[in-house]
Amino acid sequence: MKQLLIFRRTTALLLAGLFLLGPATDISARAEVTEKGLFGLVEISSDNLAALPHWLKVKASFPLLANAASKCDDRIEDCQSQQMTLWRTKIAELLRSPKRIQMQEINRFLNGWKYIPDDVEASPGSPWASPLEFLSNGGGSKDFAVMKYISLKELGFDPDSMRIVIANDVLRNKVHAVLSVSQQGKRYVLDSLNDTILEERFVNYYVPLYSVNENTRWAHIPIDFLTAQDAAGSNTND
Repeated sequence: MKQLLIFRRTTALLLAGLFLLGPATDISARAEVTEKGLFGLVEISSDNLAALPHWLKVKASFPLLANAASKCDDRIEDCQSQQMTLWRTKIAELLRSPKRIQMQEINRFLNGWKYIPDDVEASPGSPWASPLEFLSNGGGSKDFAVMKYISLKELGFDPDSMRIVIANDVLRNKVHAVLSVSQQGKRYVLDSLNDTILEERFVNYYVPLYSVNENTRWAHIPIDFLTAQDAAGSNTND
C-alpha cells in the first residue's frame, strides 16, 4: 500500500513537472526531448522560463549579490555580514583548486548554513530565497542548490553544466532539491543532506520532477511511466 501511495505521489508530481513546460502552443520557446537525461530519465527542455517566476526573481537578484561581493572583495570593512566575509574568503581560497575539490569544498562549506525545511518545494508558487537572503538567513534545499550554483559559477564552472534539480525523494517520500553538475562526462550530485559529492549513478533515491538553470528548464519523465501510458493508450484503442 505504501509503495502504491509513493507511486501515485510521484506520478502526480511528474505531471506537475510536465505542466511546468508551459503551453504546447508556445511557438516562441525552443523545446527538445532527450532520452537519457538526468538520472536516466527522459527529459523535455524549454528555453521559456516564464513558468518559474520565483526562479526568475532569484536570477534577477544575481547582480545585487555580485555588487555586494565586489565591495566585500575590495575592502573587508564593506562586507555586508560575517557570512558574506566567510563566503568570499572560501571563494578566494578555492580559485586555483581542481574542479573536483571546488565542488567538494563548496558543497561541504555551504551545508554548514542554517537549513529551513520546506515541504512545498515542487510548487511553482513556492518562494525561493535570493542568494543574499540565503547568506544571512539560510534556506530550504532549493536555496542551498542555488547558492552552490552561484558559487561554482564564480569559480569558473559553465552555467550550462549545472542545474538546480527539484526531485521526489523516494526514501523520505518528500520533495527535495539538489545541484547537478556535469564534469568530464560524469554527473555529480551536490546535496544539502550529504557533505560528500556523489556521482549520479550512485544516487538512485531521487526522481527528478523538473530542473532549471539560467537558460533552460527541463521536465523529467521515467521511461517506465511513458511505457505504461503508451500501453494504456493501446488498450483503450483496442
